[in-house]
Amino acid sequence: MKGKKYLWLLIGCAVIIGAAAAVFYGVKSKKAVDEGNAVTAMYVPLGESGHIFVSEEIGAFEVTADKETLEVVDVEGEKIAFGQLTKGNIVRIYGNGVMAESYPGQYPGVSRIEVTKEGSPSDADQYQEIVDEIYTEPDPAEPPAMHIEYTTDLANTTVFINRGGYEWVYMDKDGLSNAVVADSIPVLDWGDLLADVVLSGPTDLTLGFTEEPQEIEAVRYDSSLAGKGNERPEGEKAAVAKKEGKLVIEGAEGGYIYEITAVWENGRATFGFITVEQ
Repeated sequence: MKGKKYLWLLIGCAVIIGAAAAVFYGVKSKKAVDEGNAVTAMYVPLGESGHIFVSEEIGAFEVTADKETLEVVDVEGEKIAFGQLTKGNIVRIYGNGVMAESYPGQYPGVSRIEVTKEGSPSDADQYQEIVDEIYTEPDPAEPPAMHIEYTTDLANTTVFINRGGYEWVYMDKDGLSNAVVADSIPVLDWGDLLADVVLSGPTDLTLGFTEEPQEIEAVRYDSSLAGKGNERPEGEKAAVAKKEGKLVIEGAEGGYIYEITAVWENGRATFGFITVEQ
């Protein structure tokens, strides 16, 4: 019990959220998916690089599809980059209809976005309460956060991962450089603070960060070693591949505790989760 309280302090009381997944429309063919699952929504930016779409049909959600391959067109039908969408745009979004029930929702299966009306930035002011509820300015004194996305049986799941120890250098509001070092007990001793990643067989796990790291290393331990961190057992490295611009652990199986070490220009941090066979 003491160990749990100690870890809570070190990781700043991070919350594990295992987002269930839902299918909000039926699918039969790609053509049927694209036409039957089309959603009308307004584009609303969050901070410098975030966004949400707000739809009267399904509420607020984020498009998590690969922005480099996603087809986006303006009101004239001309191709544009996702980053060229502007506040207040009314769009028609086409995809496979499978969305994670996190808040806001996450929609990775989007194939095309069409701007149907340019709108105006003031049109999005009606959603300011939603923006305030969702968006929190990143704390410069803390490293980026991490989550995992994966798909099983056509369901998309997002799990937010607890942070352990870290070293971080940041500039405060007065322009002064500060260094923070937070130690953590071994990942094998995290107990209930390890996020559960529930799998039904070998599954690709996409590792997402609020800022992509320059380097990343994954080490896994057999889950039978849980609680034996003081014995310093040796784990095995797990390969992290780059697929379509995303960081992926391919074919992950249940029964392992993972420790992820990510490195950025400003420092490094460790994260931990456990894979559970369904």
